[in-house]
Amino acid sequence: MALNKLFNSSEQRSISEISDRQTSFGMDSIFGSSRDSEKRWWTQVSKILEKDQTNGVHPVSIFRVPKTLSAFKPDAYMPLLMGLGPYHRFRPELYEMERYKLVAATKVRSEHFPTREFQELVDTLKEKEDEIRSHYHMYLDYDGNTLLWFMTIDGLFLLEFLHTCISKKDRLSSSWSRKPNLFESEGSKFAGHSILRDVVMLENQIPIFLLGNIFDFLDIDKNELLSMVTSFCSEVSPFKLIKKDLSLSEVYKHDHLLKLLYNWIVMNVKVPKEACPINMPSEAPYPEEEILPKVDAGSQVLCSLLKLSSNLNIRLVGKITKPINMIVNLPWATAKSLPEVSRMATNLDEGLKSECDVLGEDIKNPIVEEIMIPSVSALCNAGVEFCLSNGDISSIRFDKKKKKFYLPHLKLNVNSEVIVRNLVAFEASISDFLVLGRYTELMNGIIDTAEDAKLLKKKGIIEYSLKTDAEVAQLFNGMTRSIRPSKVPHIDITIEDVNKYYFGTRKVKVYMCMKKYVYGSWQILTLIAAVLVVLLMGMQSFCSVYSCPRFFNVSNDLGK
Repeated sequence: MALNKLFNSSEQRSISEISDRQTSFGMDSIFGSSRDSEKRWWTQVSKILEKDQTNGVHPVSIFRVPKTLSAFKPDAYMPLLMGLGPYHRFRPELYEMERYKLVAATKVRSEHFPTREFQELVDTLKEKEDEIRSHYHMYLDYDGNTLLWFMTIDGLFLLEFLHTCISKKDRLSSSWSRKPNLFESEGSKFAGHSILRDVVMLENQIPIFLLGNIFDFLDIDKNELLSMVTSFCSEVSPFKLIKKDLSLSEVYKHDHLLKLLYNWIVMNVKVPKEACPINMPSEAPYPEEEILPKVDAGSQVLCSLLKLSSNLNIRLVGKITKPINMIVNLPWATAKSLPEVSRMATNLDEGLKSECDVLGEDIKNPIVEEIMIPSVSALCNAGVEFCLSNGDISSIRFDKKKKKFYLPHLKLNVNSEVIVRNLVAFEASISDFLVLGRYTELMNGIIDTAEDAKLLKKKGIIEYSLKTDAEVAQLFNGMTRSIRPSKVPHIDITIEDVNKYYFGTRKVKVYMCMKKYVYGSWQILTLIAAVLVVLLMGMQSFCSVYSCPRFFNVSNDLGK
């Protein structure tokens, strides 16, 4: 009751200002616009300028996701159940979950400081107000007391949630909580998985130092906090984390949980001195779009020629059209064993044998530009063996002698896409050296179909609890190149080595020769076909008027 009274008395003035406007950072909010907003802005700015606090302001670490990323899949960056921190805290559709936060705060208070007022905990953070604000990219149009209150409540809720991530054995011996956890009941397990999805989002992060201050007030060993955050990272990381005994001081160097997880994942990747982004990659000697057959409108003329010649029983014309029919009906059994030729042959059969109605429909024209590297299936057909590496992302490599492609272990579940996308968004906000961005481009390039995902699963490279293999392919194919590309040396070297081997194999060389000399001659063939069509139409008109079976052996039902 005391908590609810304090909460209501502290936030009553702010909540009474609710209106139907949008806040200064473009989100729907229950707060309204008033003169108090201008006064708060003036107070914050004047305090910084007069006291020269710019040198002590912490660098921004919690960014808004750029539209170039969020436009493709906004649900991956926008919390759907729980808003933490100032960005989404007061969205009306998320405010229903406030009772969970209040229950968590009440539970902590009853266990750790039952004889003290909740306001005392909030007061310990007053000196940290400016530091809290400095972590966020956007201007926070909130009263200082209101900001400290909801940040404290969110911090307590987050700590209670992180406690569920440590093992049950450690949970029993923990001094943090002795009562049953909020998310241990059957009805709350689903909510727990949904909240986990929201906790990892970039715009939902809370500064770690705030959690440490709460531990100081509660007089709890901070090793409990260390255990919570490291267990959380191990639980949610899709990538293999190298075992490392992190100290509490190392944890405090990271501004929030997402940053800690990111740095743990890429800790062994060597960052070059000059990690300059590039405009366009050039990994493959043969662009993917050139590998696929292009069937133009001239081929339809050839189709018309074949259809017309099938209705004419002319020996002279048969001698001309016979070689063309042989090309169309060429046995492709041998060629289909070559990489990518199977799909090419299918397209030709459908296009040339069925009046060209479906020409080009099955040809792959990806809306999103992919990295230029063959798929898993194509590489396996070319003799490449995929192997599980024992390390993290830094262990990606291609052994040219043994023809082995080493990839790290990747664990996927229903929340993995959200986690990876937000890690990439955070990486794009702080660095030009996009390690995870390049990794997702690599996986997007080699995984095109469900068969590719299935092959990697058999090798133990990808482990997933998704329903179908196709969902894995869709996950990576949805990882669009919506951010600037970046060169990552060890991944780029691997891509170059794989392409050199693949395009240097005999099968692919034969296929490229066929593509160059056979399909390169279609334009000449279509020109010849156009001339022949005109001649045949003239010959058909001539034979319809004059009797010429003696010269050309025309069937009697020609005119019918």
